[in-house]
Amino acid sequence: MLDLVAIEEIKQLKSRYFRFLDTADIDGLKTVFTQDAGIHYRSPSYEFKKNGWNELADFFLECFTKTKFGIHTGHHPEISVNENQARGIWYLHDKFVNLDEGITFEGSAIYQDRYVRENDGWKIAFSEYDRLFEQVTKRNPDMFITSRPVNKKILIKE
Repeated sequence: MLDLVAIEEIKQLKSRYFRFLDTADIDGLKTVFTQDAGIHYRSPSYEFKKNGWNELADFFLECFTKTKFGIHTGHHPEISVNENQARGIWYLHDKFVNLDEGITFEGSAIYQDRYVRENDGWKIAFSEYDRLFEQVTKRNPDMFITSRPVNKKILIKE
């Protein structure tokens, strides 16, 4: 039988992950990962592998700044739950702006995640993706940005 409550909780967990990622909310990101979590992100132009919260925090702080930021959306979740463990597959579409290098990445990937249920809820234990599509575009000097997502606190109204 499907554990629909756990599946919904994991969907909300992944949604918070994307929001915290795009707003560079490191304190928020810490709440979605286990202390010993790992990531492995693979693309034709980069590969990042990090283990443990301290490495993850340093990585996110380096990648998401006032001059490096993006938008990430996750779609079509496939989640299976086995008591206090779960697996998820997500389709990613993202755009990442790097003003320091004058480029924009846009692409898609398939995330494969492992989750564990801890005392305070579901957490990401391991997250990886492989790029399906990646396009790197040189930014036009006439382009300008009017709003940046980094360090914008989103208040949940009750």
